[in-house]
Amino acid sequence: MNLSPVTAIQDMVAPVVLMTLATIYANGLLTLNTVHAQEVFALNRERMGILRGPHGEALDEESIAPADRERLAQIGEELPLIARRFGRIRIAVLTTWIAIGLFVLSVTAIAVAVTANSEGFAFAALALVLAGVALVFAAMVTVLETAVRWGNVLVQTVAVTLPPRERGI
Repeated sequence: MNLSPVTAIQDMVAPVVLMTLATIYANGLLTLNTVHAQEVFALNRERMGILRGPHGEALDEESIAPADRERLAQIGEELPLIARRFGRIRIAVLTTWIAIGLFVLSVTAIAVAVTANSEGFAFAALALVLAGVALVFAAMVTVLETAVRWGNVLVQTVAVTLPPRERGI
């Protein structure tokens, strides 16, 4: 084994690439969560607009039009779904950032392994990289599972709200 800083840097390339990709992925998930937060705020504004009287007074549900009551019911069903998806994506973001931390530790372990010619640190570095990859994969599975559930809910919601003729009944 050649003990030089250049060798150590060459050995660190793969974890650094994984770290970069995981950071890009985590930032994409954070952007997605921002979109979901905006949806929640928009639904709450719509709900407050429906329950606001002509002079700014608060109305109860019995005093509003039936179509508005129906929309309030839809908002009441949508908000928990969006909140659940928001929470699952936050878990995926946290998992991804933990993986990034493991990649950082693996780079440090590689530096020690190469400069100290330590097989133990080399195996520790490998274990840290593998654990990081497993966590990123777990985050991806969490997001995909959430997307599939969300898609199923949307399909079911659209199918129920369509008139029978358009549903094929």
